[in-house]
Amino acid sequence: MNSEPSANSRQLWTVFGLLPLFFVSGATALTYQSLWVRELQLVFGTSTFAISTVLAAFMGGLAVGGFLAGRFADRVPRPLAVYGLLEIGIGLYAFVFPYVVAVVTPVYLDVHRAMAPGPVVFGLVQFALVGSTLFFPTMLMGATLPLLARFATDRLGSAGDRIGTLYSVNTAGAVLGTLLCGFFLLPLVGRAETTYLAAAANLVLGLAAVGMDFASGGAMRPVRDVSPAGPVRTTGALPVVAVAIGLAGFSALVYEVAWTRLLGLMLGASVYSFSLMLLAFLTGIAIGGKLGGPIADALWRRGGLAWVMVAFAFVEVSIAAVSFLMMYIYPELPYFYVQVFDAFDAGEHPNAVFAVSMVVAGLVMTPPAILMGVHFPMAVRAVIGNEDELGGPVGIVYGANTLGGVAGAFLAGFVFLPELWVQGTIAAAAVGELAAALLLLAYVGWLGTVSMPRVGAFVGVVVVSALGMFVVAGKPPWDPLLMTAGMYHYVTTFDDHSRQGIREYSVDLYDLVFYEEGLSSVVTVAKNKDSGNIWLANNGKVDASTTTDMPTQVLCALLPIAYAPKLDDVLVIGLASGITAGAVSQVDGVGNLEVVELEPSIERAAEFFSEYNHDIVHNPLAKLIRNDGRNHVLLAKEQSYDVIVSEPPNPWISGVANLFTKDFLEVGKSRLKPGGVWSQWIQLYGMDIRDLRVLLKTVASVYPHVLVFSTIEEADIVLVASESPLAPDMEKLDRLFQSPGVRKDLKRLGFDGPTDLVALWRFDRQEIVDNIATDDLPLNTDDSMIIEYSAPLHLHVDSQDANIELLVHHSKLPLESLPKDPNFIAGLARKYHDRGDLRAVRTLAAAIELLPPEDLERQKWLDEANGWQAELEEQLREDREE
Repeated sequence: MNSEPSANSRQLWTVFGLLPLFFVSGATALTYQSLWVRELQLVFGTSTFAISTVLAAFMGGLAVGGFLAGRFADRVPRPLAVYGLLEIGIGLYAFVFPYVVAVVTPVYLDVHRAMAPGPVVFGLVQFALVGSTLFFPTMLMGATLPLLARFATDRLGSAGDRIGTLYSVNTAGAVLGTLLCGFFLLPLVGRAETTYLAAAANLVLGLAAVGMDFASGGAMRPVRDVSPAGPVRTTGALPVVAVAIGLAGFSALVYEVAWTRLLGLMLGASVYSFSLMLLAFLTGIAIGGKLGGPIADALWRRGGLAWVMVAFAFVEVSIAAVSFLMMYIYPELPYFYVQVFDAFDAGEHPNAVFAVSMVVAGLVMTPPAILMGVHFPMAVRAVIGNEDELGGPVGIVYGANTLGGVAGAFLAGFVFLPELWVQGTIAAAAVGELAAALLLLAYVGWLGTVSMPRVGAFVGVVVVSALGMFVVAGKPPWDPLLMTAGMYHYVTTFDDHSRQGIREYSVDLYDLVFYEEGLSSVVTVAKNKDSGNIWLANNGKVDASTTTDMPTQVLCALLPIAYAPKLDDVLVIGLASGITAGAVSQVDGVGNLEVVELEPSIERAAEFFSEYNHDIVHNPLAKLIRNDGRNHVLLAKEQSYDVIVSEPPNPWISGVANLFTKDFLEVGKSRLKPGGVWSQWIQLYGMDIRDLRVLLKTVASVYPHVLVFSTIEEADIVLVASESPLAPDMEKLDRLFQSPGVRKDLKRLGFDGPTDLVALWRFDRQEIVDNIATDDLPLNTDDSMIIEYSAPLHLHVDSQDANIELLVHHSKLPLESLPKDPNFIAGLARKYHDRGDLRAVRTLAAAIELLPPEDLERQKWLDEANGWQAELEEQLREDREE
C-alpha cells in the first residue's frame, strides 16, 4: 500500500538531485564553448567573420538540438536516462575534439590553396567545416533542457517555476564555468588538461543521471493540470511566442555584442576582461531565470495566458527602455572606472583590477540581463497549455530563442556595429524588443478574453510606439576621445584623478583626427595640440605614433631586411599607422610586399600618417590583405617569404597573444625561404621579467640564430631570427643606408650609419640559452597560453625597470663580428655613451687595447674612459638613493 508514495518520494528527490547535475552541465558547456572557440580560432582565425562563424555554428547546434528534442521529449519513457546518455556523449566527444580539428585543418588548407575562393565562398567553406566539428556535441547540449523540463515538471501550474529553476541553475553553472575556466583552469593547467577535466565531469554527471534514473524507477511522471482562474485559449500562442522569443534572443545577443564592444573600451581586451563581461551577463540571466518562473506561474493562475503574454511584453519593453536609457550613463563610465579603481586601491593591489572590472561590467550588463533571464520562463509558461505537451513547447521556445541569438550575433558584428556603431546597435536591439512586445500585445488584443489584458494591450501599444519614436529620435552624448581614453591602461600614468583632471588628460590635450567603430575594434587617431604627435589607438590602447614609437616602427622592418639574402617577398603582420610597411617600401630590391591587417578601419586611419608611412595605403607595391596574421601565415604555402615582420599589438590582448606562441613561430619558420628572416617585436612595459624571459626562451627554442636589439631603450626590443647564422654585421647593416628612402628615414631618427644600429644590439641566442632561458621556465605555447594569462596581471605593475635591467645585465660586446680597428671601436663606444649604455667604458677599453703603446691617443682615451666611469658611478649612486 505504501509503494506508490515511496516511488513518488524517490522521484521528488530525484528532481532535486537533478539541479547539481544540470549546474555542472552548464559549467562544462561554457567551458567547452571557450575551449572549442579558442581551438578553432587557431585554425580559422580571429577575424570577426571567423569568430562569428564559430559562434553561429555553436549556437546553431544548440537551436537544432532544442527543436529536435521538442519533437520527442514528451514521448520518451525515461527522459532522465536519455539526458544522462546525452551528457556522456558530450563528454566522449570532448575527448576526441582535438583529433577532429586535426583532421579538418588540412582539408581547410587544401580547399583554400586549391580554390583561392572569394570571401563569401570561403566563408561558406569555413562555416561548413566548423559546423561539422561542432554540430554533434552542441545538438546534444541543446536537447538537454527540453528533456529535463519534461521530467522535472509534474504540475502544470508550477511549470514556469520548475523550468525557470532549471534554466537558472544551468546558467549559474555557466557562471561557475566562466570563472573556473577563465581564471583558474586555463591559466594553471592549460587547454588540454582543462578539456580532459570538463570531459570527465560530463561522463561522471551522465553516469550519475543514469544511476538516478534507475534508483527512482525512471518512469516519467504524469503532469497534473491546474487550471488558472481565467479562461485559457492556447491555440495559436506557440508560433506567436516562438517568434517573440526569437526576436528577444536576437536582441539579447545584439546587446551582448554591443556591450562587449563598449566594455572593451572601458576594461581592455584581455582574456580576463572578456570573462568578467560574460560573468556579469550570465549572472543577470541566472537571477532573472529564477525570478521569472514563479512570477509567470502566479500570473497564469491569476489571469491565464493573456496575463502572461502582457507580462512578457512588459518585460521586453522594460529591457528596451533600460538598455536605451543606460546609454546616457555610458559617458560617465571613464570617470566611474577611475573612481572605482582608486576606491579599490588597484594601483597597489593589481588583482583588485578584477573587482574594478566586475563592478563596471555589472553596472552595464547585469540589470538588463536580469530582465532577459525573466523572459525565458515567461515564454515557456505561455506555451504550456496542457499536460500532454510540455517538453515539445520548451524545445521550440529554446530553439527559437537560440536561433534568434545566432542572427543577432551575426548582424551585430557585421552590420550594426560597423554601420550604426555602439549606440545605434543598442537602439537596433531595442527595436527588436519592441517588435516582440508589439507582436505579443497584438495577440492579446485578438485574444480579448478579459478586460485588463485588453486595456494593457492598448496602453502597451501606445507606450511601445512612444518609446520607439524616442529610440529613433534620441541620441545620447558620446565623446570619442573620452570614451577611447583607455583608462584601463593609462589610469596609473597621470596623477590628477579628479573629473577635470581626467578630461584634461584624455580630451583637452588632443584634436580628434579620425574615429571609427570597426568590425573588430574602435580605431581612434588624434593629434597632440602641443607636440604635434599623431597617435593611433585600438580600443583606447595607443599602438602607433609619430614620435616615441618611431624607432621601433621603422627598425622592426629594416633590421631583418638587412640580414635577408633576397627581398622578393616580404610580409608585414599588422598595418597600424603603416610606418613599418612604409619603411619596407623604401628598400631597394623589394619585390612583393604583403601587409595583413585584421581591422578594415585601420586602412582608413593609416591615411592620416601618409607623411610618415610614404602613403603606403596607396602604394602599388603593397598588397593589403584583410585577415588576422596567424590565419594568413597558416594559409600561406611553405617557403613563401624572404622576410616576415611580426609587429602585432601587445601580447596581453586576447586574440593577439596567439601570435607569440611557439606553435605560431614554428608555422612562421616553415613559411620562410632558405635564409629567410623573422622579426618579432616584444614590449618591456606592462609585463613582468618572467614573461619577458619566457618569450625570449620561446623564440630561441624555434630559431637556432637570434639577435636581440633595443629599439627603444625603456620600451621595446626587436628580435631578428633565422635558420642561417646572424651577427651584428657592419656590412649587412650598411646595406640599409644604400637605399635613399631608407637612409632618409634612418637619419630622421638620428641614425647616421651602421654603427648606430650596431649600438642597439644587446645579445644573441647563445646568451638566451646559457643565462636567460633557465630550465624552470616553460615555453609559451598554444596549449599553455602563459603570456595571454600572465601579462594582463602586470599592466599596472612597475616591472619595466627589472626588464631593462635584464637586458643591461646580459648585454654583450659585439667585438668578434666587427672590424679590429681601434678608431671604429672607439666610435662605437661613443655611440654607447651617447645612449647612456653601460657598455661604453668596456668598449672604449677594448679600443685602447688595440692601440700601440706609443700611440698618442692612448692617454686621451684613457682619460675619456675614466670620465665615463666617474659618470657611471655617480649615476649608480643617485639610483641607489632614489
